[in-house]
Amino acid sequence: MAHYHQGNQKTRRQSWAGAGLAALLLSSGAISTTMVLATPQVAQAYVAYHSLFLSRDRNEPYENFLRRAELIARAGVQRSFDADLLVTEVDLVVVAENQGVSLPAMDIRVTRTQWRNNPDVQYWATYYESAASLLGL
Repeated sequence: MAHYHQGNQKTRRQSWAGAGLAALLLSSGAISTTMVLATPQVAQAYVAYHSLFLSRDRNEPYENFLRRAELIARAGVQRSFDADLLVTEVDLVVVAENQGVSLPAMDIRVTRTQWRNNPDVQYWATYYESAASLLGL
């Protein structure tokens, strides 16, 4: 009977050893799964595209309209970079409106690094010279 008892103890030890191994493997799997789930996704940078529609005030000279547009565009570019850290470039088009006619007056395309080094809209803007005549100004 003692022999049977020793065999039973041996079987229990093997069961405990197997259970310990299974627990170790399961916990290792849980840790690696947790690590996979906790790994952040790769961030993808992108360009933010915006259009600002700006109406010309009655009797406002086109040069004054452009200065006002530049101020608003500067705020728009800065807001785009401030609002989203993944934005690496902003492309902002200022659309001029005058008496029912709308067309692009300027386009600002600038990267975050360029803007940080020189936040001057006039430096980065492309002005559409024909806009004034097409708007009837």
